[in-house]
Formats: sequence, structure tokens, C-alpha cells
Amino acid sequence: MEDDSIVIMLIQQYAAKFGITFSSKAMEDEATKQKAMQLMMEAVSGKRGPVTDEDLGI
Repeated sequence: MEDDSIVIMLIQQYAAKFGITFSSKAMEDEATKQKAMQLMMEAVSGKRGPVTDEDLGI
């Protein structure tokens, strides 16, 4: 459950910063979920812009 709460907090921070989220399909596949989390962390920290479905290959 702790893992899910981390994901939720990250998504909330991302949505607060960008006002958007991306397709929930990203959370269905574990590898895509990990990539999405990494890209969201980079986006929240200012290292990149918003994450797109294209970034995730979905």
C-alpha cells in the first residue's frame, strides 16, 4: 500500500504543477508505470516539461 500512496502523491504533485495528467493506461503495465513515475519526478523537479502519452509509448 505504501507504494500506491507514493504514486498518488507524485501524481497529485504533477497535476498541481501542470494542471494535467496523462492516460491511466500508463499505470496498467509495470514497466510503463515505472517510466511514468521517473518522468513525473523529473517534470515536478523542473528537469523536463509535462509527460505525454508519446513519452510513454502509449
